[in-house]
Amino acid sequence: MVSTRCPGPAELAVTGVGVVSPWGDDPETAVVGGSAPFPAGEWFNHRTRLGPRGYKYLPSAAQYILAAARAAQVDRGCPEAHPADRRGFLLATNAGLAGLFDSMDATIAAEGAAGISPASAPYFAVNVLGNRLAAELSLNGFALTFATARTAAVDALSTGALALASGRCDTLVLAAVEEPVPDGRGGGGEQGAVALTLEPAVAARARGTAVRATLRTRSLFVPPAALDGAQGRAHADRVLAAALTQVLPSANPPSTVHVDLDSSPVSAAVVAALAGIPVRLPEPPRDGPYPDGPPEDDDPARTGRLLPPRRIGCLGPALAVARAVNAAKGGDQLVVCATGAGHVALVRVSPYRLTTTQESEHAEAA
Repeated sequence: MVSTRCPGPAELAVTGVGVVSPWGDDPETAVVGGSAPFPAGEWFNHRTRLGPRGYKYLPSAAQYILAAARAAQVDRGCPEAHPADRRGFLLATNAGLAGLFDSMDATIAAEGAAGISPASAPYFAVNVLGNRLAAELSLNGFALTFATARTAAVDALSTGALALASGRCDTLVLAAVEEPVPDGRGGGGEQGAVALTLEPAVAARARGTAVRATLRTRSLFVPPAALDGAQGRAHADRVLAAALTQVLPSANPPSTVHVDLDSSPVSAAVVAALAGIPVRLPEPPRDGPYPDGPPEDDDPARTGRLLPPRRIGCLGPALAVARAVNAAKGGDQLVVCATGAGHVALVRVSPYRLTTTQESEHAEAA
């Protein structure tokens, strides 16, 4: 059975964006960066990025999200404008601690558990990765960690939209972070972090904060086995089409579609659903996304879409969202990611449009 995780997408307002990557802190360059890992010490200096004391023994991924979140604050994101117990935190990662886990395994095999450093021992649990950021920004409302392969960051956006719409919190910080997978397993992985500050658009405008862009997200599950038969494929087609309609209610097609897919039947079903959008899209990639960028006949400026380098984590879609937020004045953009395991996530990034209803609400707030 094809099921959805989010029954009705809600709008999210982005008030701040921060990016940290070996290819630069501009989403435009980071999103098309290579997949070869960089030793963290060669591109990220925690002393200059975070401060001279107190950060040396944090895992690299924890340092990245702190730097990205600070950049999002500089970029007008202001979670401190809300009470601490009304601030939520969402962390997305697949391999942010993979290197540390391998190191712990090697230490235990060679020396026993007593050989593990007390500074790194707590990080055997992946959800501890975001603790320092949550403490520094007093994100006391709640904290959730998402680890779904490839779709974790967009899944977190879907959950964040529900949390804000239901009144569970007033503002959110979302951080997506990855580190290279040891020994290049699975293609080498990703490296860096993205942070977004999010809240309802009306609330942001009422206190005079500029809205960078709005997001509408959708996460769903397409069981791979359901695609074995014609009836299951037809049902999946209907569910995917409905999800796209909810994410893209406007009659205007997106100006850019960024896809992060694999060669699975699930991704093929997603591409088939996207075919109804009048934007040229790729065939399902044979060996995953192109490691050296799109070939010449896939020039994104001409075809209206972007193909990422090879990705195995959740940072690719997060970087694509950050890039789309920076370019939101150019019109609606769509980011799509899916995995062979059946996870599908969509996010539409749009310029902020002030409606008549919102203008009235702003006047009342004033």
